[in-house]
Amino acid sequence: MAGFDNLGLYYADGYTDGEPATEGQKAMETTLRSAKKVFKDFIRSFHRGGFSYVYRDALRRQYNLGEYWISVNLQDLRNFDEDLTELLRKKPGQALPVIEEAAKEVADEVTRPRPDDQLELEDVHVVFTTDENPQSIRSVRVSDCI
Repeated sequence: MAGFDNLGLYYADGYTDGEPATEGQKAMETTLRSAKKVFKDFIRSFHRGGFSYVYRDALRRQYNLGEYWISVNLQDLRNFDEDLTELLRKKPGQALPVIEEAAKEVADEVTRPRPDDQLELEDVHVVFTTDENPQSIRSVRVSDCI
């Protein structure tokens, strides 16, 4: 009768198609989870000296006005975490949904308590701005893309 009290450990991967996840997929999922946490910390705690939290206050103000977006300067994000900025530049299609989900969660935290008619949380869009000089598409070389 040995082994009856050891029922084992079962889990299900979040990957579809019934195929096992590759190491690259697992690494990307871990990276995206980490990116979400870092971006939430960025919105909550980024400040430019003093006690004014730039993005947390802007998100609260915009959300309470019914404008469900926030503008983030890429240089501020780079100063906070270079790895997250590089992930966003190299894989925007995968990183942006995770970043917007993080912004929505922070909006939920900073706008509590909300009026009874606004209990449903709206999606928050993140707009990135930069002070870099624009570059003509004709000046981009293949070596810049690889």
